[in-house]
This record gives sequence, structure tokens and C-alpha cells, in this order.
Amino acid sequence: MADEEIVGEEIDEEEQIAEEEAADVEEESVEDESQLTEYDPDDFVSGAVNSLDSTIPLDLFEFEYSYGYNCKKYFNLCACDDAVVCWAAGSIITFMDVNTKQLWFRRSTTGGSVGAVTSYRKDPNYRIVIAEGREGERDPIILLYTWPQMDIDAVLRDGTTNAYSVLDFSPDGEMLASVGKEPDYNLTIWNWKRHTILLRTSAFTFDVNTVMFSPYCPGQLTTAGAAHIKMWKMAQTFTGLKLKGELGRFGKTEICDVLGVYPMPDEKVLSGCEWGNVLVWEAGLVKLEVTQRGRKTCHNAPIIQFMLSPAGDEVTTIGRDGYIRAWYWDTVEQADPPEEDPYVELNPVAETFVPGCQIMSLKHQKDMHWYAQDGNGGIWTVELDIDKLECDHRKTMTFHAGSVVAMAALRTHPILITAGEDGALHAYNSETHILLARYQFQAAVTCMMYPPVDVDTTSRVILVGFADGIMRTLLVHPERLHGKTSLIEVRVHSALTVHSDDSINADVMDLISLLKPHSKAITQITINEHRTLLVTCGEDSTIFMYHLQLGTPFSLERLGFIPTQNNVAYMTWKPNEERVLLLCGQMGVIWEAVLPNIPVRKYSEITSFKQQFDSFEEIIVKKYYMRNRPFPTEEDLASIDEEALKAQGEAEKEKDDEEDVWVGEIQLEEAENTPGTTITWAEYCEEGIWVIQQGTGALLLVKPKHTKILKYGPFPGAWQEDITTMKFVNEGRYIVAGTNTGYIRVLRMPTEDEDSPEHHYMTWMMAQQKLLKKLKGRRLAKEEKQPIPRIDFIDNYYLPMHDRYTGAITCIEFSSDGTHLYTSGSDGNIFSYVINFTEPLLPKLPLPTLEELPKLDKVKEPSTVDGELMSHEQLKQKEEYDKMISIANAHKKRVRDQLAELTIEYTKLIKANRTLPYSQQIDVTLDPRPLVVQEKELDDMKALTRRKLAHQLEASDLALHKMHSRNIIQLDVFPFTLKAIRDPEVMIRPLRQKNLSQAFYDQLAEVYQKMAEASLRGRRAESTTLKATAKRMSWGPPRVASFLLGLPPNPPHPLKKALRNYYQRINRHHIQFIEWQEHLSRKPDPNAMPPGAAEALKEAEETIGNRVLKTEPDYVASQGHNTQLRICMARKEIYDNKRAFNEMVLKLRERKVWLVSKMQDIGRRLGEIRVEIPHKLAKPPPVVPHIDDNLEFPENNLEIKPEVIVTLGQRRQTMRKPEERRKSTLYPQPRVRQSRVPLFVPITESRPLIASWDVLKMKQDQESSAIEVEIRERRIERHLYEQDMLLVDAAVLVQKFDSQLEHLQRERIRVQENNQLLELHLYQLHREMSVLNRFEAHEDRLAERVYAKLMQVRGVNDQIMDCQHRIEEHKAEKESLDSACQDLQRQFKKLVQDNKFADFLRRIFKKKYRPPRDHDDDESSESESSSSSSEEDEASLDSRDIGPIRLDPNICPEGCDVDIYNKTYDLRNTRHKHEQDMIEQDRLVELLKRDIEAHNKVKRKFSVQLEKRKQELREFMMEKQSCMNDVDQVVILRYEQIRAAALRGCTGPGGLSKTVVFPEKMLSKLRNRVLELQDEIKQQKQRQKTNRTHLFRMNVDIRAMEDRAAELSAQMRDVLTRKLGKPRRVDRTLDELLRQLAKRHKFKATFASVPQLLSQVTTWRERYSKLEQKYLTVINRYSDRLRLAAALQADIYPQKSPKDPSIMAGGYEPKQYQRDVVRLRIIRSQQQQQIKALEEEIQSLRHKPFAHIASPPAWSPPESDRSQIYLHMVRTSPRARRHKYFPITPLGSHVKLVYEVNLMKLLYDCLDMMRVSRDEADVLLQDLTNELPKILSGEKTRFEVIDELVRKWLLKYGGDPRLYKKQTRAFDALATLADRLIQQHVQEMEGLDAKEHEVMQSIETALKDVAGMQSLRERLGPALATLLHTTQSAELEGEETITMAMTSLVQSLINEEHPLTAHSIDAIEVFDVVEDLKDCGINAPVDELENVVKLAIDCLRAQIVSPEEERRLEKDVQEALQVTSLASKMSSKSDLRDKTSKGQEKK
Repeated sequence: MADEEIVGEEIDEEEQIAEEEAADVEEESVEDESQLTEYDPDDFVSGAVNSLDSTIPLDLFEFEYSYGYNCKKYFNLCACDDAVVCWAAGSIITFMDVNTKQLWFRRSTTGGSVGAVTSYRKDPNYRIVIAEGREGERDPIILLYTWPQMDIDAVLRDGTTNAYSVLDFSPDGEMLASVGKEPDYNLTIWNWKRHTILLRTSAFTFDVNTVMFSPYCPGQLTTAGAAHIKMWKMAQTFTGLKLKGELGRFGKTEICDVLGVYPMPDEKVLSGCEWGNVLVWEAGLVKLEVTQRGRKTCHNAPIIQFMLSPAGDEVTTIGRDGYIRAWYWDTVEQADPPEEDPYVELNPVAETFVPGCQIMSLKHQKDMHWYAQDGNGGIWTVELDIDKLECDHRKTMTFHAGSVVAMAALRTHPILITAGEDGALHAYNSETHILLARYQFQAAVTCMMYPPVDVDTTSRVILVGFADGIMRTLLVHPERLHGKTSLIEVRVHSALTVHSDDSINADVMDLISLLKPHSKAITQITINEHRTLLVTCGEDSTIFMYHLQLGTPFSLERLGFIPTQNNVAYMTWKPNEERVLLLCGQMGVIWEAVLPNIPVRKYSEITSFKQQFDSFEEIIVKKYYMRNRPFPTEEDLASIDEEALKAQGEAEKEKDDEEDVWVGEIQLEEAENTPGTTITWAEYCEEGIWVIQQGTGALLLVKPKHTKILKYGPFPGAWQEDITTMKFVNEGRYIVAGTNTGYIRVLRMPTEDEDSPEHHYMTWMMAQQKLLKKLKGRRLAKEEKQPIPRIDFIDNYYLPMHDRYTGAITCIEFSSDGTHLYTSGSDGNIFSYVINFTEPLLPKLPLPTLEELPKLDKVKEPSTVDGELMSHEQLKQKEEYDKMISIANAHKKRVRDQLAELTIEYTKLIKANRTLPYSQQIDVTLDPRPLVVQEKELDDMKALTRRKLAHQLEASDLALHKMHSRNIIQLDVFPFTLKAIRDPEVMIRPLRQKNLSQAFYDQLAEVYQKMAEASLRGRRAESTTLKATAKRMSWGPPRVASFLLGLPPNPPHPLKKALRNYYQRINRHHIQFIEWQEHLSRKPDPNAMPPGAAEALKEAEETIGNRVLKTEPDYVASQGHNTQLRICMARKEIYDNKRAFNEMVLKLRERKVWLVSKMQDIGRRLGEIRVEIPHKLAKPPPVVPHIDDNLEFPENNLEIKPEVIVTLGQRRQTMRKPEERRKSTLYPQPRVRQSRVPLFVPITESRPLIASWDVLKMKQDQESSAIEVEIRERRIERHLYEQDMLLVDAAVLVQKFDSQLEHLQRERIRVQENNQLLELHLYQLHREMSVLNRFEAHEDRLAERVYAKLMQVRGVNDQIMDCQHRIEEHKAEKESLDSACQDLQRQFKKLVQDNKFADFLRRIFKKKYRPPRDHDDDESSESESSSSSSEEDEASLDSRDIGPIRLDPNICPEGCDVDIYNKTYDLRNTRHKHEQDMIEQDRLVELLKRDIEAHNKVKRKFSVQLEKRKQELREFMMEKQSCMNDVDQVVILRYEQIRAAALRGCTGPGGLSKTVVFPEKMLSKLRNRVLELQDEIKQQKQRQKTNRTHLFRMNVDIRAMEDRAAELSAQMRDVLTRKLGKPRRVDRTLDELLRQLAKRHKFKATFASVPQLLSQVTTWRERYSKLEQKYLTVINRYSDRLRLAAALQADIYPQKSPKDPSIMAGGYEPKQYQRDVVRLRIIRSQQQQQIKALEEEIQSLRHKPFAHIASPPAWSPPESDRSQIYLHMVRTSPRARRHKYFPITPLGSHVKLVYEVNLMKLLYDCLDMMRVSRDEADVLLQDLTNELPKILSGEKTRFEVIDELVRKWLLKYGGDPRLYKKQTRAFDALATLADRLIQQHVQEMEGLDAKEHEVMQSIETALKDVAGMQSLRERLGPALATLLHTTQSAELEGEETITMAMTSLVQSLINEEHPLTAHSIDAIEVFDVVEDLKDCGINAPVDELENVVKLAIDCLRAQIVSPEEERRLEKDVQEALQVTSLASKMSSKSDLRDKTSKGQEKK
């Protein structure tokens, strides 16, 4: 199918079906844009790009001139006007004046390659359109220039991703079409005047070569390219302009690339193909193919363009073969070729040929003159006046055709010599830029070498390598070239030479040497440094060595060749070595080979040039590629620890936005399981060998005997490209390289410091640090090793010049004076540049004085008449072979002469032997072995002949099979003629027809399948609910009563017996239940039809007598009325009729064959009889029927009868038969005795009749006896009778055959008549089918709409049924929940039975569930708490009669079992949960009912729409039926029918028009049906009477059975009354008895285990009391120790006196004390901010008591990003956590102490556990804070404080004072809160350790030295800068580290001369401090520095305290330091307690 992209269509319906759009077509909104937009040319300038602070100037290479032309690029030519053309040359647009041949250039504005150039020349203001590709960050654009001003008129953007390939204007010039290159291949339609996109879509998935608007049909265009063609149409819809694309289908035509297309006026499209014919496309298909007469192609190459004459009767085709032909197109339009052979043959009416031109594009110049792009390298001016006999075609410019492979700039003259793969050598004047000479060789040039000065002192010799393996040495005469004013063009071939002997001018180039070292292309030529060897390498995997003999000129002596493992791509010599050569090959292989030292030998002494390396070392460079370092995955990272989580959280809080996207450094990776690629370049260096690998844009350093890369240097921006050529310049400090993308790159080699191991290590460490920062505290699982050192070319430069896709730079050449650079590329472009550099890139070599050249012998081109020139080795091997053959021939001649002499002597001996007597002759026998050899050779020749003829035999068999399958097998019967026997004029032929093909049977099967699908379509699928109910229910085992569960073992005998009876009874009842259910399942459906009723109903509907005519409005076609099926059946019936007749004819022909054989048998028998009877009584035999094989068996002529070939041996045997008796005259033959002839013949071998007649017949010499006479007469009579009977049988057979033949003739007429009627019927069916096809699309659409709406109605019905089913499920679920609640009720009653707290527990259990209300935000918390408490206590308030004290339901009362209490709560929670679920079920049911109401509304709406659509379908079907009624039908009527119709008044003008033709069979069938219905009515009446009688009897039986059942019930009731006293259910009674027995057994079992349980309880209670006593003792002991430790925290041991009076107690130094004071002040300010935040949060939470409690934000310094600030500080050493106190959590609690939790969360948990409102949080926090100093000082223990607080708060809010110790949860929560507060306080008091103080002391000293004695604002900047310089960001992540750093800073800034005051701090300006930091070298963003300065100012301001506060703090410090008395007191108290405890333990 055609690939159609359809936007969609609007369907006007109520539901508003959304339009369907193609996925790949997008429409851009067209907005009016100013058409007067002016563009600044300075904004559209491009050039070279260099790195920051580069030593390479931007104008290093200044473009000068372009010598080339990319002529292989299709349509790369644009006609600007009548005299100027332009074309794209990489990133340059070249303009040329055709008349003056002057060139000027313009660079692309983006710097990218120019993709396409076109022009529009119909507008008064000409437009030039240039499409430029992407370059770096610049997107591709299209620029429209006004011509000739070249002002930018419009800029079109966003058309494609990378580059454009083709452009085309619409005929009116309003629109522009562009097609992009990979990856999107976007087709964009522009309104270029508004600078907007109209339409954009993907043209195809492969390259598109052309795009063209239709000149005749607006809005139509065509694209074509790689293996496709696509026709597009633009249409205006209600949603805007849309685009539809139809992909062309080639069908039977071979798929090919398309270049040229042309849309015709009738919407057909012409296109070319690869083989040169014209394809005509119509409706997306190839309608026909145009060729020349004789099926010759129109062109010998693809057609690239078409032109149509104004009259439209001639089409002109332009082919790439250089021919331009005109065709008379009316012949093609009128042609109607068959589908099997869609070819049209015609010859062109005119043609012209452009000699030697490969036309790639044709652009109109003026009148009949056109510009032609020559693919062979040039631009032509072509005259297309086809009426002329000879047109004037002139070549305007000459260029290289294809890639330029090498260049050479002569050192003596400004001449540039270039060589291309087209085999041409060009010589340009680099000053005047003129092409001086062109030498065209037959083979392509592959390499060229310009020898150095010390090799060629004349600087005139060049060595050129060719693709055929030839190396030519050319001597250039630059002085002659320089003086030329016209182009010298020489075509070199075998008939000519490079020397122009016939020219009057002297040669400018001489061939002085021609050598062929290789059999394939030469890839490189190189000379060693010692100038002794010249080596070439080729594609034949060899290198050839020549001895270089210096001279004027130098000469080459052949030494030999050495084979290599694969092709050598590059060669270089090792420095200071004469014979060490480095070979770079494929698969990453490098050989450092030592060449053999071969002396120069004479040519005659050489037998082979093959040599071997003396030695070599192999280096394997694996495949490497580069990539950015990927971000580590989770598998690469270590497991997350606590520190990592903390660091990660802090990093997320800092919101580091510096590195949003991770871009790692470039890494060199080895490709696994991938072989290495070709090494394209190599160079020795001090460290090893620099190499370049294909596909890796980097320098790789390798070393012999090493397999790994030592170092690599990726080219910036090109490490994914190929480096095609490279040179070191400026003494190796710079690299000039060319890439495959056409870029010229210059890189500075790194210095020693930049390439040192230290630099590589620092680079790696910086990358690791960057990665660790990005990981945010995570670390790698494995420690990475330092990777391969990477050289970063930070100083680089690049200039895009050549084509990005086809312009790989092949050669870079410098001029001899170093002022110019030349580059050549694969795109055929040659650019020259002026070098602007301060230093010379190449050293200037002194040129020797030119001496007069000696006279040289000129070498002529070798002749190729005898074949291709052989290489040195091939020629030498041929000479050696010829020499060997001559020696062998001489030896053969000698042997033949000896054999001739021996033959003569042998003949003489044989003759002498024959002259001797026979007895004396010697038996001479030759050796048989030569005969055996000859026979073997003969068999081999036979086998060879068979193999040679095998292909011909197979082709013949294939042709026979094809002919047989196409012409014979398709026929039903091969046509023949069967003649009668008596009258040969009477004959019969079979009916000719073809067999029904497989396609017919496939079509018939498809019709049946469609009918089956149509019958099944619309049927409702079986509902899942019905399916579920239809499943057979599976019944499990019977359910056992619950009181039998958990029955103890070993029941007594009565219980066992009762259990056995119980199980038997329930099993019996269960079986009866299953049987009853199965019986009910077999109950027939009352709504189902009886068996056979459906078939009878269907038959009645078919045989009903109501026949509606097709013309009636209510006519409905029957279900089986399928026209397509009727067509197929009609065809099959025609075929079957003919087939049946043909089979009868075939049988008759077989009977004739049998009749012939029968007649022959009769004739033979009559012949035997004629021998015995008298001659006069003999009758002639019957005539044998004649069979004409050509008429009656023509198919035998097609049979292949193998011809018997008489072999030579058989022929010789045949010739020898007459000579068998002759004896050989040469050799004696043995004597052979002849066999005897038999005397008697057996009687069985003779005929019995003749033999017996020979005995009986009369003989002349004998007389017959009477018996013999009688026997003879009887025998004669019998034979006469047999003779008569045979003749009669023969006549009967002939007569019968002729009668059958005549009958078949009549039958043939009848069959033809029937078939004719069937064909008429088939014709009518085809007409009906055409009507159906016309209505089919709309009918399908209407039917689809009806079906879609029907499916919607059914879908709504299904949804309604699903909702109803779900309602039933929810109701069932609610019932199950209700039963569960009842079970809970029973469980609770059983639980509280006989319990004194039953009312209390019942009140708890009966408490109703009330769903929570949604409160307003402004509602007060007091009202909430009061309302909730009132609701909860509602029940208790009503029951005041219980007593004066109300039990708290939240606390288990004393004496009540805790398990029962908890179980009651669990049951209530479960009941509440069930009630919630029941409410939820009610809510869901209500929602489902609403859904059903909504679905019913939708259903009613859909039903109305369905009826409307059905009515539309019925109306349409009536319209279709009326059209089908117009089809005429053929009906055959008999005369009596017409006469009967006439009698009934059907005469007149209308005739029989008002009559109805009804089938007679149908009418008789209806009459018979009437009789059948009458019989059925009688049978139904009789059956009804019988059924009534049966029903009456059934009713009588039912009443009798009901009476019997009532009687039995009464008897059973009487029996129960007598036995049980009253009528009871036996089952229930037995179950009650069993329940009592089971209960009694359980009670006995339980009572037996009570003593054991009581003993266990006693044991556990004793153990519990011991553990509790031990636990309290340990708590008291550790509490005393805790108080002692708190009292002695200022000193370790109070007994030790300070050693130094200046040192404070506990070793506390004054400096350390002062530092701690500063630190604590900073911490205090932080805590004040934190307290303020907590108060604000508490205040805000008071308004939202039930909202989510969010933790208060922890205080942190102002946000700053310290990515560029490196703070280097020693990390605090981790120390173990000090446990200052022991937890008081009881043993029974499982609550853990969590230290890292939020403070407010702990506070709220305490209040919740104590059942106190959260509004009291600040009060509780204040109480706990007031008690903390007592804990720290040791006055109270932690347990005492917590116990006191819990008791206080429980009593405060109405708790039971006796039960407060039961509140373990409240104890745990408050203890956790206290632990958190104590921990924070103790940590702040402990301060820092000694090592941290030492670090801070060193930092303070350094900061004081920097700060000096200036004012505070002047000292802050340098001190802060020093701190930032000496600190790393990784160490400044926690608050503790920040506090330490700020403490050191504050300490360094405090001195006596400048004390800290509020005025001095306010005088600090943040801006001035930031500027000071920048002056000190801090490179960081201003925001970060301002944050750091503000933090420092806050820390300084925290040191300022009021005098009163300072005095209070000093007092507190003094009290804290005076710990001696307190310590002694506490120690004595602890000793006393220890003694008391020990005494108690002893007691």
C-alpha cells in the first residue's frame, strides 16, 4: 500500500469524534511577520575558532582561492543570471563570470558546509538561496539574497537538524521547499516572505535527492531519492493547511534510486531509474515504462532531469550519459500496454550529445543555452536547439572529477601540481590561479611524492603512483609551464605518450621512468633519511624496495619485494636508522621491520624478487574509543552509612546548582571483542611512537614490546572523528591536521610541565574531587587507579572548510617559502590560504643552484594491446616460466625422436615375425597400461563435457518447465479435433477454457471467511457473570460444628459413639444436598426452545409464501445474498459444465483408440480365418479407423523424445559385423568353431491354428478320409459364422461410436447455450458488483458507524450489568461484615461472662464509632478538645448511678484482668473497623446506583443515535437497491408463457413490463408447503389433546402425593411426642447432647492442668521479683556514679592538685577557656535563633492542633555555595559517645532511645502519651528545662525528675494518683526527651579535645600574623581570605566545623588595642570585605562571598554582651569551676551508699 499521511476528516456527529492526524506531519502556525526586516551582515560572519588565551591567531589561515569543484554532487550548480553561475565548495560559495572566467568567493555565515544552492529568476528581483549546515552551536539556516546586491532578504531557521540537501521554489515563487539530511530528512514548506514555516514533515527515512513543485498543479510537489519516490499534496482544511504524502509502489518494476522527476499537467509523474528508462507514475503506481525500440534503454545512465515543451507534446530527458533526447509524448499517452508487460517502445524524435560530459545538473542560461554540471570535472555551456544538426557545446571550466588525493608545490616556481582519483594531473599557477596543464592518465592516481632537495637537486621530479600498480617518474619543466597562457590538455594512453612529439611547442612534462612494483594500487612512496632506499607499498599486501642512486636526476634499481600480513596503510622510517621501517597495517597491527641488506644485482642473475625481513617486532593496537566518563551507577557506589546520609542531606539543603548535568572528563576505553582498526599515521618521538587509529580522533603513544597505550591526546571537538592527514610544524611544537569532516585543526603540543606525571596526577585528582562532590557524600565501592595519562590540547584552533559529509581532507601541503597552505579533499575542492604566524611553520631549506639538465631519454607509454602491464615479479616469473617451458619442449622433442626410431624398429620385427611359419611365430603382446591411461583420460573428458553442458541442460529444462506451466498446464483440455469413423467430415472439439487458478479458490475462501465474520459480527459476547454462574459448583467436605474444634484427645466411650453417629449423619445429609443440587441443575430452562424448534422456525421463515419484490420499499436482502459469492459460483458452474463435457469428449477419444486396437484384432483374426476357408467365401476385413495424430493427439508433439545417440564404439561394432569372418592381417587369430543350426523347431513356437490346418488341409498326393472331410467342413462352417459375427460386431462398434459423437455434438450446443446464459448472468452480476463497489465505501462507513454505536450501547449495558453485579457483591460483603459483628458480640459476651467489671467493659465495647469531622482552620483548639471529651464521656455522664467515682476507660482498673481489658479494646476496634467497612460499602452502593442512573441516561442517548444511524443505513440500502434494480436481467420465456401473459391483458406498448417472472420450482414448492402446513395443523391439534389428558393425570397424582406427605408428617410428629414429650428436631437434639458431652470433656481436661499452671505462675513471679530487685540496685548504683561524674566533670580526680597555678582545674588552660567562651557565645546565638524558631512554630501550631506536625528547621548559616572555596582543616577525630546516664525504660517496654529525632516530635509524643493537649507543649518544655541543671549538678537523678514530672502532669489533668506508675509509655517518651536535651547540653559543655585545640591554635596564630594591628574592618578581609585559602570545602560541611572555623577567626581578630564593640562591627561594609577577598585571590561568586562575610559578622556580633550578662556568666563559671567541696561531698555520700548496699547483700 502507499504510505499515506492523511491529516484526517471531520465527522459531523453529536459525540464530535476527534479528527485523526498523521503522526509525522506537524503544522506550524502561520503568523504575520514584518517583511521589512533588515539583517546586519556583521551578524552573519563565520571564520576560524580558537581556544581561550590561545597562542594561535584566528587569522592563521586566511582563505585565498578555491581551485576545485565538487562535481560529483548532484545539482551543485546554480545560474544566478545570464552570465554568472555559482556552486557550493564546502563552506565556500564560488561565483564565476562565464564570459571572463573570473571567480569570487563568499563564506557561509554559520561556518558549516553549504548543502544546496538555488535561484529564482522570474521575479524582477532575482533571489539566490543558500542552505547552510550546522557548525558547532549554530543551527542550520537558509539565507535568501537579492541578486546581484547580495543583501540578505530573509533568514529561515528550524527547518532541519544538521544540514539541507535540496531546495526548490514554487512556480509563483511564494513558497520554498527544503529537504534536510539525516537524521530527520525533514521536508519543510516555507513562506519565505513571511519567514515562517507552513508545513513540515519527514520526507523519508533515507537520502532525498530531489524535490520539485508541480508547475501545473498548485499545492503538489514530488520528492525522490534512495529507493523511493513520494507524491505530496497540500490541502486547505478547516484546521489549516495540511499535507498528504503517497509513497510510490514499484510493483513488478525493480526498486531503484530516483534522481530526476517531473510532475505532468494530468497529475502523473515522470521519473528516471538507474537503468536509464522513463517511469510513468499514476496514483502511486508505475503505470508504464518507456524504452526505445527493441527494448533498448532510453539512456545508458540514470535520467537526472526532464523538460516539457510548452505545447505539452514533447518531453525532453537529460541523462547522465551526456545525451539529451526529445520524445513525442502523445504516443505514450495513447498507449495502453497490458499489465503483464507495461512497456511502451518509441524512438526519440531528436537528440544531442555533449561529448565527454557526465551531466549532473542542467540550469537555464538564456534562450536555448544552458549551463551543465559535468561529473567528469567541468562546467559546460550547452545549446539545446535540437532542430540543429550540430549544437554548439563549449566547456567553460575544467576541474578534477572526484577526490584530489595528493598535491605538490614546486620549490622553484609558483606552481601547484595536484593529482586526482580521476587519473588527472593538474598544474596551477599559484599566483594567477590559472590552470596551466592537464594530463589525463588511464588509471587513477593513488599517491604522489615530491622528493626532497637532497634527492632531487633540480626540484623538478615527481613520483606518481597509480591504481594499476605503476609508478611513473615525471620531470616537470616549470619555466615552460609558467610561460603558458592557454591550457595544455594531454590524454595519455597506450597509443600516445606524455610527450607531444607532434606539437610545435616543447613538452612541459617528460616521462623519464616507468616502473610497476605492484599488481594493485600503490598507497605510499617513501625515502629513508640516508637517501639510499625508496620503498613503496600497495594494496597487494607487499612492499617493494628500490636502491636510490643519487644523481641528476636520480635513478632507481630494483632490489625486491617483501609480503606483509595485510595491506600497509602508512610507512615511516625510524630516525637515524637506514633499514628500520615502521609499517602500519590493518586490524591495528604495526611492524617495526628491519629491511634486508640486498646488493644491487644484474637483472639476469635474479630469479625472483621475493625477500624476507631480517627481523621485525609486532605491536597490536586494540580498538579504542573515547567517551565522557559516565556517572557511577548504584552498583559502583559503596553502601550508604550514617555519615554519607548526613552529608547527602546537608548537600541537598545547600542546593548546589553549579553542576546540574554531569559531564565527565574524556576517557580512553578499550572496545571488548572488537579487533583493532587501521593505523592511518605514525611518527617516532622520544617516548615511543605516536600513532593515529581509524575511528579514534586522538594521538596514541605506543612503544615496541608493549601492548598497552602509554599516553593519549584527544583532539578537542574531534575525538569522535577520523584524522585523515597530519603534520608536525614549527619544530614539532604544533600539529596541523585534517579530519574526515573537512576541518583544519591546529594544536599546540604540551610543554614539559603540561605533560609531566605530576600534572597528570593533579588532573586526575581534580576529576576525582569533582566526582566526589557530585556524589554528595557517597563514595565508590572500589578504589580507582589512575587511568592512562591524557594530554589536553588546551591551545587549539580549527577552521571548517571542506564538505562535512564528503569532504575528508586528503592532503595538506605548504609552499616552499612557508607563506601559503594548500588543502585538498575527497569532495574535489582545493583551497589555498595565506599563513599569518609570527614564526615560520617550516624550516627554509637553501635551494642549490640550478645547473643545466643533462639530456634524458624519454620513456613512452607501454602498449596495452597484449594485455595489462605486468609487475616486476610477474614479469620475472613469466620469463622464468617461458625459460622452463622452452627446456621442457626441447626435452619433449628428444623423446619423440627416440619414440619414432623405436617404432620403426618394432614394425620391422613384426613383419619379420609374420614371415615365419605359424608354429614358429612368437606371440607378441603390447603393454596394456597405456590403453588404461587413455581410457581414464577419455572418462575424464566425458565427465568434463557433462559438467560443461550441465548449465545448458538446466536452462533448457527450466525453459521447458516455464513453457509447460504457462501454456499447457493452465488449459483445462489441450485443443484437439475428434473425427467420426464413417464420415470424417463429422468432427467434434472440446470446449476451450482455462483451469480455475489458485487465486480464484483463495478468493472464494476469502468470501466464505468474510461471510462467517459478518455473521458473527454484532453478536453479544458471553458475559463474565453468566460464565461464572455456568460453572459447575464444587462442593467441599461437610462443615463441622464449632464446639467440636479443639476437643482434647482420648474422649470417653459415650462421646466417641456420639461423634461417630454425628459424622455419619452430616455426611449423609451432605450427600443428599449434593444430589438435590445436581438434580436442580439438570432442570430444563423454561425459557429455552424445545429441541429442533430453532431449525423448524428457520425453515418456516425460508418457506413462507410472502415474497416481497425488490422494487418494494420494505424489501430486505436475505442473509445469504452475496453478489461476490454468486459471481464465484457462476464462474465455477461455467467451469464445471465445460469440464464435464470435455471429460465426455476425452472418454470418446479413448474409446476410439480402443476401437482401433479392436479393429486390428478383428482383422488379424479374419486373416487367420481366411487361411482355412475357401477364397471365394472370404470377406474383406473391416476398415481400421484412422487416427490423425496432428488433430486428435496434438499434445504428443510437445513430448520430448530422447534421441538415441550411437556411440563410436557401437558404430565400430556395426562396421565390423560384415568383417567378422575376415582374419586380421596384423595379428594371428585363434580358431573358432561355428555352432550348429537346430534341425527341429518346437511346436510351441508355431501358431496352433496354422499348424493344425497344415495337418487337416487337402494334399495333392493323398486322399482324405470321410472323417477328415467332415471335420474340415465343420471347421469351415464355424469359421464362416465367426467371420460374419466379427464383421457385424465391427459395424456395430463403428455405428455406436458415430452415434455417440453426434450426441456429443448436440450436447455441445446445449452446454454452450447454458454457458452463454451463465455468462450473461455473470455479466449482470458484474454490473451489480460495480454498483456495490460504488456504494461499498459509504455503506461500510455507515455500517461501521452503526456497529460503533451498537458497541457503545452494549458497552453501556455491560457497565450497567457490571455495576449491578458490584452492588450485589457489596451487599454480600456488608452481610458478611454484619455477621462478623454478630460474632464479635458473641465473643465479647463469652469474654465478660461472670466478670465483676462487665458493665465497665461493656461500656467500653459498646462505644459507638463516630467518623472524624472536618474542622475549620480558625476554630480554637479549646473548643475541639472540649467537644471531643464531651462526646467521649457522653455515655459515662448519663450513668451516674454507678457510683461517685467514674472509672477512666483509658486506664485498666485494679483487679481487672489486663488481657480481658486489652481484648475488649481489640474487639471494639475490630467492630469499629467492620462498621467503617459497612459504611464504606453503603457509600459505594450509592455511588454505583448513581453510576447506573448516569449510564441509563447515556444509554437512552446512544439508543436514539443508534436508531438514527440504522435509519440512515436503511435509507442508503434502499437507494443502493434501487440502483441495483436498474441493472437489466435476461430471462428466457417460452412462447406459451408469452401467449398466456398476452391473454391476461398485458398487450400494448408496455408489453410484458408489468409482469412478474416467478420460478416454477419455487411455486410448486410453495404449493406443496401449503399441504404440509395443513398436515402439521392436524398433528398439533392431536398432540394438544393428548397433552391435556396427561396434564389432568399429573394434577391428580400431585394431590395424592401431597396428602401422603401430610399423613407421614403427622405420624412423625406423633412418634416424637411419644418419645421426647414434644415434637422436636432430632438433629438439633442430638447436637445439643453432643455439645454437652464435649463441654464436659473439655472441662475435665482443663481442670486436670490447673495445678501445673499455678506452679508455673508462682515460679515466674519469684523470678520476676528477683530481677526487679537486681534491676533497681543496678539503677541506684549507676545513678550515684552519674551524679559523681557530673560533679567531677571539671577535673578527672579531685584528689590531684594542679601542677601549675596558672592552669585551671582539670588542666583547663586560660586560652582554651577563652576559646570555649567565644565558641559558646556563638553557639548561644545559634540556640537563640533556634528557640525563636521553635516559639514561632508552637505559636503557629496552636491554630492547627490536628495538622501534620512539621519539624522546626534547624539553624544553619546563611545559604552559600562554597564550590570554589577550599577550606583546609583537620577533621575532628571520631570519639565514642559518652553515656552520662542510664535509661530508666522498664524491661517490659520495647521502646528504643532515638537520639536523632526532632525535638518537637518528642515533646508532642510526651503530651500524647499522657493524654494532654498539645497546647501545653511550651509549659512542659519549660518544666523539663528548669530541672535539667539539677540533673547535671547531681542534686537529683534522672529517674526522680521524670517520675516527678509524670506524677505532676497526670494529677494536673485528673489522673488516678495510684496508677501513674502504670504509664510506661509516658515515662519512655519523657525520658527520651530529657536524654536529648541533656545530650545537647553536655556536648556543648565538653568542648573540643586537645588535638582540635592545637589545630585551632595554629590557625589563630596564622590569622593574627595576617591580620596585623589595623582596625577590625581592615583586618577582617585578609584574615577571612587566609582562612578560605587554608580550608577545603569538603571539611566545611557540618555545623561543628563551621563553628570551629568561625571561633578561630574571632579569636584572631580580638586584641587589646582594638576590642570588639558594636560600633566597630557596624563599621564593617560587606562590599569592602568582598573586594578585599577578591584582591587576595579568592575566585568565587559574589553571592557566596557575601554569605561568608555575613556569617563572620554574625559571629563577631555574638561576642558582644551586656555588662550585667557578663557578670552573671562569670559568676556561673566560677560556681561551675569550684567543684572540690561538691566532689568530696558526693564521694562520701556514694561510699556510704556502697557500704549500705553491701551490708544488705550479706544479710
